[in-house]
Amino acid sequence: MNDDEHAPMVAGESAVARLFEAADYEVSQAVGLEPGSVDWFATPRKGLVRPRTYFRAWTRCPEDIDAALAELHEKRRATAADRALGVVMEGSPPPGYTADLRTDVCAAISYRRLVLEVSGIADSVRERLKVSEAKGEPARYLPRRIDSREMGYPDAVAWIKEWVSSGPTSAAILIADELDECSAVAGQAIYEVGARFLREPDDTVLLARYPLKGAARLAYEHGFAIRVHADIDELRVESRPSLVCLERSEVVGYEKRARGYLPGKCVKICAPASDDVERWFSDRLASPDLAARFLAAREREPAFKDITDAPANVERMLASVLLCRDVPASGPAQWIAYVVHAYIVKVLRDAFPDEEALLAQLVLLEEAALTQFSLGWISVEPARHLDSRQRWAPMCDEILTWYRRDSQGRVQMNALIRDHLIARRLAREIVAGNFGSLSRHQFPREYVFLFLSILSPEAAARFAEGRGAEVRAEIEAEVERRLQLTLAHQLKRSVGAILMNVRNIRETLGTEDVAKLEYEFRRIDEELAFQSALAEQTGRWQEVPNDPSEGLALHAIVVDVVAPLQQKYPAVDCAITVSASFRVRANRVGLREILHCLIENAFHAVASTPAPRVWIRASLEGDTILLDIVDNGPGVRAEDRERIFEPYVTTKKGGDQPLGTGLGLAIARRYAARLGAYVGLDPEREGTCFFARFVTWRDAS
Repeated sequence: MNDDEHAPMVAGESAVARLFEAADYEVSQAVGLEPGSVDWFATPRKGLVRPRTYFRAWTRCPEDIDAALAELHEKRRATAADRALGVVMEGSPPPGYTADLRTDVCAAISYRRLVLEVSGIADSVRERLKVSEAKGEPARYLPRRIDSREMGYPDAVAWIKEWVSSGPTSAAILIADELDECSAVAGQAIYEVGARFLREPDDTVLLARYPLKGAARLAYEHGFAIRVHADIDELRVESRPSLVCLERSEVVGYEKRARGYLPGKCVKICAPASDDVERWFSDRLASPDLAARFLAAREREPAFKDITDAPANVERMLASVLLCRDVPASGPAQWIAYVVHAYIVKVLRDAFPDEEALLAQLVLLEEAALTQFSLGWISVEPARHLDSRQRWAPMCDEILTWYRRDSQGRVQMNALIRDHLIARRLAREIVAGNFGSLSRHQFPREYVFLFLSILSPEAAARFAEGRGAEVRAEIEAEVERRLQLTLAHQLKRSVGAILMNVRNIRETLGTEDVAKLEYEFRRIDEELAFQSALAEQTGRWQEVPNDPSEGLALHAIVVDVVAPLQQKYPAVDCAITVSASFRVRANRVGLREILHCLIENAFHAVASTPAPRVWIRASLEGDTILLDIVDNGPGVRAEDRERIFEPYVTTKKGGDQPLGTGLGLAIARRYAARLGAYVGLDPEREGTCFFARFVTWRDAS
């Protein structure tokens, strides 16, 4: 063999020697059999079995690999070495040849692969692949994307693999709201690159979470591997490329502290796109029919879509969907209820195997759900409970997907989770005989009842029986509502027609005739005004506003309501004592109507009173605000004090006073009940004192 391709090269063998020494091998030399030659050996310094390796460096791989291996074999035998390696410094062994360092006595190996093997990086990647496959992690991975419109929102793992192949010279920094998101992406990239390494060990740049020490440092310096880590401070001292996983909050804190940007290319990891989520589930569900059912459920119910979109939930949610594949559901809502029930049960059981501990945590969750239903958001203490990762470990990631914070920092629970927890509380209370304590609440019926029927068929049956009379009353109320609205509409039409005819009569008659009939025309005008007001208030009685509650400044709305009444009744002296800081929990339309009815009632009452006065005062009472509307009118007789809050009951019969419709006070009390407030009459106060008590608005903080 006259070729010098595989002749020893001192510089190359020195490089291999430095590699072995960095990997804690003892390197030795001996005079070779050929004149002027030196043989190189490497032996591990530690371990029960420490094979002695003869090695030599080749500039490039020999064309006749079999002959080169035969020569190595003779060298091994002649030097009494345990094995022999021919290290290809440039390029790699020929296609089809792969060395197995665990079994081959003689082998040819590229310098790149030798660095990865003796440094321990290759073994760490093999172990990572083995563990990942045993846990089924690759099959469970839910794809994420890079948040970049310029790049077209590419798949995050594909982007990392392309970046690794491009021969990077600086760090790539993955940023997400939660570190787990970055770690999941990096873990999948390590797996896919590692799988390629098993197929193409001489051409693959590895990704590894291997410490920066010993021979591994050489691997990272030469670019044979790229280190994956989450150490933000290492970016300042290490110039070699790395893949860094960071939380957004940590990046913001660093940039404020360092007053500069991180060195490297920063990319933000997006939450999984809906298309990716649906593709993931469809690929893993048992049949096209089940996949279609799942996709229809996501489209029908936004709360179901929110739960299944969360990466932390996909594994248990997939198991729940498969568990409910044969459930005989009567419709999509019932099937959704079965799936969500199975999912919640699994999460709770995994979090709290102990029944007593589970019940204790459930009570807190149920209280949070009831608060969410009542207020539209969860108060501070239940939110802190939900935020406690220690209390929920190891299920905290799933539990934290059950709620979100809005722009004002208030916590809102997923509607399906909320309804399931309310159903749990209902089931326990009904079975314990406390049906009345919760049944009076107008819970969202569809899912609460469906969950209740799954949790306790007996409780569901009793709940349905108890609701029978209520449902009948609701049907009757709806019939009455439609009749009242029809009546209001007809009254408005009739009043409009009569007004037009009266106007025509006035225009037809002469001035003298109109003057003679002034009293009659005035009485007609008053009656028409009464009929118009009656029609208007009949409509208001039925159309109770259902807008969400908010914090409203009481003083501003009181002033706004009083202004037109003061113009209409200029003789009335109205004093307002309401703090500008008072805010009540109400919706704007409902609060304005309550105040208008009560204040207008007071102005009407004093219209014919000498020195008419109205006082409007507000004060704090614990967690409520009390608003008093006091007048010096004739007052209310004892026998009328409750009747006046009934529809169409009035003590104002016309004459010197404005004619009453009998609906103002009834509307005020009806609207107040819907807002969680109360309207009443205080007979102990001097003068006539109507009052309204509202819940004080508290900010989420």
